[in-house]
Amino acid sequence: MGSVPASGPGVDVVVLAAGHGRRLGPLGGPGPKWLIEVGGAPIAERQLQAVERAFGADARVLVVVGHAADRVEDYCRRRADRSALRPTLVHNPHHASRNNWYSLLVGLDALEEPREARPVVVLNSDLFAPAGWIASYLSTAAELGDVPGTLAVDVERPLTDEAMKVAAGPADGLGRRWCTAIGKVGLADPVGEYVGMAALAPPGLARVHDMLRQFTRDPARGDAWYEGAFQDLTAAKPFLALWPTPSSAWVEIDDGDDLLAASRLA
Repeated sequence: MGSVPASGPGVDVVVLAAGHGRRLGPLGGPGPKWLIEVGGAPIAERQLQAVERAFGADARVLVVVGHAADRVEDYCRRRADRSALRPTLVHNPHHASRNNWYSLLVGLDALEEPREARPVVVLNSDLFAPAGWIASYLSTAAELGDVPGTLAVDVERPLTDEAMKVAAGPADGLGRRWCTAIGKVGLADPVGEYVGMAALAPPGLARVHDMLRQFTRDPARGDAWYEGAFQDLTAAKPFLALWPTPSSAWVEIDDGDDLLAASRLA
């Protein structure tokens, strides 16, 4: 583990890989979920291949680790024998007591110094999806322009109780739809499901970073998701545009049924 390198393309990627994945039970192995094998390779491999496809091997990738961090270190060390991509690992000391919002805060803190203003893509470690459309989304982060941020949203899949739902207003003059609410419950007329990829341009990133710092001062936020920060900011002013996924060929791997579905996709 070390400092974030200063070179690379104009987008940083933060992978949140500190969680245990307890709902998977024995199927999850020693963890973390980022290293679960699907179709003969860990989720990590598919995600890092997507990063390389989008940005090349000199991409800046930061992986926030916690549970079974030594296994992630070992995987990255072995992967270095066949790839020039060098992820930087940063440890989340509170991975067992705080939800993924704290991992994102740890990642953003690690990127802050030294760092020029550049977009950041947040990538959930349990997202299994085609490397091609992950790469396509990553590439859009370099071209956000005046858009503070985007969310990758599946607008076709039927929503379940477990889905991280997204509501949106009508399209603006440029054809963009803006997230008006995000969460698992209490949303009126959601339009789709957030799949676990968000891109934040510097203005949006600063707002999210500040909100996560506020979470640290509220003990009730310990078990919150980072999407809670998105919601708090959105309630004041929508700032995240929707990026519809190319297909529903993705799985957020939380339990055995999800792992089976991902294996079928692979």
